[in-house]
Amino acid sequence: MLNVGNKVLQQLSALLLERAGLKITLDGYHSLRLALSTRMPVLGLSDPDKYLQKLMSASGEEELRSLLPLVTVGHTEFFRDAKQFRALEQSVLPELLSKARREMRKVSIWSAGCATGEEPYSLALVMAELGALAVEVDLWATDLNLAAVEAARQGRFSTRRAMAIGPERLKRFFRPVEDGYEASPILREYIRFDGQNLAVPVFDKVAPASLDLILCRNVIIYFDLPTIRALMDRFLAALRPGGLLFLGYSESLFKVYDRFEMIEVEGAFVYRRPLGERPRPPPPLAPMATEPRPGSPESFAVELRQRMQASAETAAKLRSAGLAEAAAARSPDASARRPTLEMPAVGALTGRRTGEFPAVRPEPPRTTGEFPAVRTEPSRPSEPPRKPATTGTFAAVRVEPPASRPPAEAPPARPSGSWPQLLPPAERLNMAVRKMGQGDFPAAIDGVKRLLVDEPSDLDALLTLGNLYSLTGRISDARDTFAQALQREPLCVEARVFGGVAAMQAGSLAEARSELAKALFLEPTLAIGHYLLAQVQERTQDFESARRSYRNAVAQLKYPQRPLAGHYPEMLDSAESISRAARYALAALEEQPG
Repeated sequence: MLNVGNKVLQQLSALLLERAGLKITLDGYHSLRLALSTRMPVLGLSDPDKYLQKLMSASGEEELRSLLPLVTVGHTEFFRDAKQFRALEQSVLPELLSKARREMRKVSIWSAGCATGEEPYSLALVMAELGALAVEVDLWATDLNLAAVEAARQGRFSTRRAMAIGPERLKRFFRPVEDGYEASPILREYIRFDGQNLAVPVFDKVAPASLDLILCRNVIIYFDLPTIRALMDRFLAALRPGGLLFLGYSESLFKVYDRFEMIEVEGAFVYRRPLGERPRPPPPLAPMATEPRPGSPESFAVELRQRMQASAETAAKLRSAGLAEAAAARSPDASARRPTLEMPAVGALTGRRTGEFPAVRPEPPRTTGEFPAVRTEPSRPSEPPRKPATTGTFAAVRVEPPASRPPAEAPPARPSGSWPQLLPPAERLNMAVRKMGQGDFPAAIDGVKRLLVDEPSDLDALLTLGNLYSLTGRISDARDTFAQALQREPLCVEARVFGGVAAMQAGSLAEARSELAKALFLEPTLAIGHYLLAQVQERTQDFESARRSYRNAVAQLKYPQRPLAGHYPEMLDSAESISRAARYALAALEEQPG
């Protein structure tokens, strides 16, 4: 590793904070040194001061973007995501070890994107506690950053990073060294470290159908949709039938990739390569009744509240005038007609990662097409809760069709505000999004907060909560929530975008401009970012900059636009709607002076 002085690290930290909003503490200096050790040789530089000068020059912006993902490799920890590791310790790894022994082979695991090694060492530790010998385990740990891989291979961790291991495990599997702990040679025998780019078209070091388990957590959030789908194809081919894929809680394959099936294991939702045929494609979904309209320079929140209020008044009039129709709907010949819940005209909420449905029906949750939904029939007070039906080794999430339930024993209605605990996180978030679309913000906030209690790492839910706070005027809470998202994922573009929208609503236009500029530094081709920045510039009477940003918004549409994590009603999310809105605003601006 290069010898880099603290002065250079301090200057680099200040530059990253200014350009990307990435705050580097003293604990993060180790990650900075790793990143410099990787990038400087690429440019043929050996002097850190000269590298810093290049970053600060007019031509250094692209290099700074190349450096950013490497800087964040230190944001990992031992036994990250307690619910997933509980599933690994209690069910997944014991089952895989038992099966491998029966078949007289090794357990094959891939920790993809291992960073500085906390994840593979956590896995190795659990396998050792299960009684597996190192020769029984093939644990392959890879990362794109070769400097991080080398640091992981050494197995040395600061005292602060090692605290999550626990005193008993530290005593058994690590030994104290200067400024921290070092993994014992016995533990390191379980793992083979290597460099690997997940974006390459072929994994030449992985045999087809050879892996039992892949962990690729908090990695694909930085990939675009084509890269994610191609990677999932390769992961599917690499797994044995029935093999498992663990993603981060903020990473969903809903509407992205449908060849895995989702199962529930000890409360954690993971993906499995089907044992038999490829899963059937999802049924077509009903379109929304409304089309997105062109945006205007006015606040999203003001428009949304007005439209929801109008929709609520209309719904009230229809309810008061529709008693006869309701009685007719209960007649036997009305069974073929399915009632649909009236939705406010908030635009087409499509293309999201988290699984919202274009149409909402007031009936028990149905299958999404990607995986069977969890049973939602509540248990009776005298009975213990039912566990999901099992398929193969692990419990699969299933649904009992409403038609199969005895009509005389309809399940009791859930209490007001009750949210199912066994539904997948994406389904629970979708329920809150429906409440948001109906204008029931208190219920939506309550649902998302309950979800975050159970799934604290769900980035979609955290961003949605921030947006709910923003829409209801709780700007301080919104800022705090987006700050939490950035603490978990320092390069989260959505937290900057939505933070900018919240600042716009609060009238803090300088803050909004700063947040959106940071988002565009991280993702220059994000058309909605340019569009929102133009709105800010227009409000500050900077009409020339606004024109330029609206043109940039249209120009970026030649690049694929990914769906944003999190939910914000009325947010433009299609190339057509962004282009139409930007051109409309640009035409209006042409009449303005300046």
